Amino acid sequence: MTEKLYYRDAYATKFTARVLDCTEEKKHWTVILNRTLFYPEGGGQPADIGVLGGVRVLDVHERGEDIVHTTDKPLPAGAEGEGEIDWEHRFDLMQNHSGEHILSGVICGRYGCDNVGFHMGKESITIDLNTKIPAEDLPYLEEKANEAIWKNVPVGIRYPSKEELAKLEYRSKKELEGQVRIVTIPGVDVCACCAPHVKKTGEIGMLNVQSLSNYKGGVRISILSGFRALE
Repeated sequence: MTEKLYYRDAYATKFTARVLDCTEEKKHWTVILNRTLFYPEGGGQPADIGVLGGVRVLDVHERGEDIVHTTDKPLPAGAEGEGEIDWEHRFDLMQNHSGEHILSGVICGRYGCDNVGFHMGKESITIDLNTKIPAEDLPYLEEKANEAIWKNVPVGIRYPSKEELAKLEYRSKKELEGQVRIVTIPGVDVCACCAPHVKKTGEIGMLNVQSLSNYKGGVRISILSGFRALE
């Protein structure tokens, strides 16, 4: 079982760990550590990248209770070394994921709909919603999302008990195994999510709606937040 250090501090970039296993797979190697800061791909968010013991980490996935790092070179089992995540990549994902939560919260609160799909790509972030949204509403929704960002409120993370969870109103309310992690943006959104987020909404900077299209009976909205939106 890999200790998930990214849940302790989403802003930490360096850590030390011991290699538990290293296996060659195709042209790369899969490395399992006793602890890691590398967040694995999941919940619509890409994995962290960086370096580990002098080799490049190309991808990261969950496999049962283990976090599996795909590297470009092998690392000897039993070796201890330092890992470092690519902070620019991590913070970009945090800005855009937190921005998505805000806009999804604004939209779902206004239209009573559900976010049924979410993908973070290199070019844009897409949100799929099971309702129709008039194009003329987009400026209002974008403005409300940016107002929530500029209020600079803290982003709360908690792990409710099963009893608390059953009474709690939140997005993505479905049967989930194990401890459920709830991310709260006061006045805007409450959602089950396992990814790293910014500490305060002001760190997102800004959010821009890029496009709106019909998709599977609802709509797909493409957005950018943070430095991506600025660029």
